[in-house]
Amino acid sequence: MRITYQSLPESGAAHLTELSLSLDRLKQEHDELMQVLVELENKAKQVEQEDDTDTAIRLLLHLRLWTHAFKEELERHSNWEEKELFPFLNRYFRRQSAPSIIASFWTMEKDHELAADYLQSFLRAVHMARRDTEIERLHQTALYLIHACRILKEHLEKEERLIFPMTEEVLTDMDYLFS
Repeated sequence: MRITYQSLPESGAAHLTELSLSLDRLKQEHDELMQVLVELENKAKQVEQEDDTDTAIRLLLHLRLWTHAFKEELERHSNWEEKELFPFLNRYFRRQSAPSIIASFWTMEKDHELAADYLQSFLRAVHMARRDTEIERLHQTALYLIHACRILKEHLEKEERLIFPMTEEVLTDMDYLFS
């Protein structure tokens, strides 16, 4: 499930800069992460509807592997955002007389932490699942993953509503400066 990044064509009149490449990367990775989240949520909903314990456990074990791979990719993506993209935007907008964006980043980080807690609860519950586990308990296990997916989908959407306009503003400023 490794997400690979290839440079996307330059959009509009914006100069091809590290920031425009970062914006392209952000869009691409968010699209790919969103696709995986939709699939994970749909599979977890199948478990929630399942009445057969053996089938539910088999599906949960498959989801556990998929969730581990997804967590690794999400962590890689988040580290890139926190180390490269967010610090640049924070420094750029701190120079303006506008309100700080630190609070928005903090809120998004809390969403991310809540989703990580649900993912961890899901993984622990799958690890403890046995053939004699009650089906209701397996349904609850699937709900942990469903909640995590919903929080993360909303998190990605919030991030896009905040970051995309900000980066477009920076690119417009740079375009204006260099034209």
